Amino acid sequence: MKKIFIVLISFLFTFSYAYGQQVRLNGLVIEADNSPVQFANVVLRTIDSVFVTGASTDNKGKFQISNIPSGDYRLIISSVGYREHITELMGLSQSIDLGVLILQEDVELLSEVTVTASSIVNQSDRKIVFPTEQQVKSSTNGVGLLQTMMLPKIQVNAVMNSVSLIGDDELQFRINGVQVTNKEISALLPQDIVRIEYLENPGLRYGNAEVVLNYITRRYETGGSVMTDIVQSPQTLFNNIQTTVRLNHKKSEFGLSYLLSSRGYKEYWRDNEEKFVYEDGSELIRQEIGQPGKIENYTHNLSFNYNYQPSEKSYLNVTLNYAGFIAPHDDFVSILRTNRNGNSDIQMSDFTDKKNHRPSLDIYYSKSLKNKQTFVFNVVGTYNNTQQERTYQEILDNQYLTNVLTNVDGDKYSIIGEGIYEKNFDPGRLSLGIKHAQSLSENNYTGTISTETKMKQADTYAYAEYAGKVEKLDYTVGVGVNRSWIKQEDYEDYETYSFKPRVSLRYAFSRNFYARLNGRIDNVSPALGELSAVSQWIDSLQIRIGNPDLASYNRYQVDLYAEYQFKHFALVGTFLYNNAPKAIMESTYRDNNIFIRTYENQTGWQKINSSLTLRSGLLLKTFQLSLTGGVNKYWSDGLDYSHQYTNWYGNAQLMAMYKKWMAMFQVQTNWNHFWGESVYGGENIHAIMLMYTHKNLTVGGGVTNPFVDNFKIKSENRNKYASYNRTSYVNETSRLFVFRLAWNFNYGRKYNAGQKKLNNSDTDAGIINTGK
Repeated sequence: MKKIFIVLISFLFTFSYAYGQQVRLNGLVIEADNSPVQFANVVLRTIDSVFVTGASTDNKGKFQISNIPSGDYRLIISSVGYREHITELMGLSQSIDLGVLILQEDVELLSEVTVTASSIVNQSDRKIVFPTEQQVKSSTNGVGLLQTMMLPKIQVNAVMNSVSLIGDDELQFRINGVQVTNKEISALLPQDIVRIEYLENPGLRYGNAEVVLNYITRRYETGGSVMTDIVQSPQTLFNNIQTTVRLNHKKSEFGLSYLLSSRGYKEYWRDNEEKFVYEDGSELIRQEIGQPGKIENYTHNLSFNYNYQPSEKSYLNVTLNYAGFIAPHDDFVSILRTNRNGNSDIQMSDFTDKKNHRPSLDIYYSKSLKNKQTFVFNVVGTYNNTQQERTYQEILDNQYLTNVLTNVDGDKYSIIGEGIYEKNFDPGRLSLGIKHAQSLSENNYTGTISTETKMKQADTYAYAEYAGKVEKLDYTVGVGVNRSWIKQEDYEDYETYSFKPRVSLRYAFSRNFYARLNGRIDNVSPALGELSAVSQWIDSLQIRIGNPDLASYNRYQVDLYAEYQFKHFALVGTFLYNNAPKAIMESTYRDNNIFIRTYENQTGWQKINSSLTLRSGLLLKTFQLSLTGGVNKYWSDGLDYSHQYTNWYGNAQLMAMYKKWMAMFQVQTNWNHFWGESVYGGENIHAIMLMYTHKNLTVGGGVTNPFVDNFKIKSENRNKYASYNRTSYVNETSRLFVFRLAWNFNYGRKYNAGQKKLNNSDTDAGIINTGK
């Protein structure tokens, strides 16, 4: 009778769970040699070890558990002759594909995967983050969903709908392996995002990316979807309007997306103090007292996408893109006073009108071969047209003291082709790749100084990389070889070869603590604008010129990352060291009392960055918190200068999610960058946002910088001959209110389709900077 009672209670307990929320778990269980583990026991228990449900793997090693209510669980996989494999599932609220789970032989140590907070799986080179049900409900697009996850180093501006890294490193976005921009991420529907792969250690195929965010989305074979997301300010010209339409039919998917981003401010000015030291030792101090100017720009992004998947082993994608940037006003108006003119007010104006049009065609094909082999090919053709007009004037008593006119009309044509081969072995993975880019640039400078430049460029890059594992140590080693060739009309060819070795070591000290050490050498070639044999007046005293004699240089980087998890929190520490001998940095010299600003291979540049981050999971089923503090230390040594600079920074974010409501507060202090002799100031901002979601509709609003009167960015130059201290103001971005409306609709959608693994683009216009 007692046994019957226990069986009955267990049955009733299991029955009550089975009819909760329809959450599903599935995965693949294999041995270390990649062979499937058949008929292994898969048991789901609560954290208190109460049995919930169970299953067995099939003859292919696959398993699936359905009808799981939301909660905290422990998944235990066991089989005779193997160690138990334990996965912690905290805050499980929607279906999760756990991917490949490896059982170790009984003689080896336990191999564990931990899923905590936002359901994060830590792997050797990445975090796999599964969004919770509450996070999906609280988000309107892929950017908003990322914000709720509070990943290390990732900085999300909820009002601007943008994502960046904390610092000046490269962040790369991908969707199902396709390299995309922030705009495509903001077009994703949260309910279509299965998981986000946060690559902490991107390989050689990702170029110089410090972090890669790869969104894995659901694919459909029928139906369609429409998404509209509008952010609008009632105070000034400030909006982000995005519409995305997708249609699926059998093996094809059609997609159309358009984004309009507009900015316009009339309380825009700069204060600037410049000091010039002449060859005879005399000094000229110019004080620029800013008056209200105007900034206005429009960003257009339009893309048409078609993909076709005839089978599970092949995939074709064709994308036609257009990116446009129209900035009719970047206008500064000031009163200019000098120590030589007394109180005489010189009327200074600095107006810039810029247009950039960049259409491109992207063709991609992938094929899976026998014996765990994959081949990927991508070709991209781009036309980049840039038009820029600048007028700089100084007027005293209706007389022109200075009148600088600069017009630039630039055309660049490029084609990029890349092929990748990957082979999975029992202990690891081998990747081979080759990429070639060919371009032609024609730039016509007219105005005060007229010049034409024609440049041809070719870059070829090949690499090999192997990733493996020895007990608790994961390692990746690779090397790339790069050839860069540039031909500028009337100048000798520029050609250089470089090696790009890279190594990564990751060691798991325990289930809750791991550390990773990366080292790499990159070669940096001069930009086309820096190499251009062009001279352009900045103002009445300064000229900027290019330098065709520049040489590429190596950049050495070592970084250490450590993460420790405890209860509902994670503590992340980072340390980075950069060293760039012979770095291409600014150089300023005097010639007949004119100050020449150019570029040279200097002695070297070094940087140390250290940071500490504390982030939480969902506290009290409502709150999330992330706190970051850090410091940057720079050493910049030129041929005739030496500078040091220290910058402390911090970031904090608090988010509350309750039922259909989401509230957020974030604050960010300025991360400043020092290069050459210049400090480039970062943003010091804070924002508040409140959102409400009902079914497919989300409404809400927010405000940026509600507690300050003015928004400003500071920069400075420390040159001994021509220095400046500059502060730029955009008054209307303080206490800027925005309203948000998002609507998502889909119909008849059924899951299926393929994914694209690489993408290339060309965004370098190749022109020299003509402004201050």
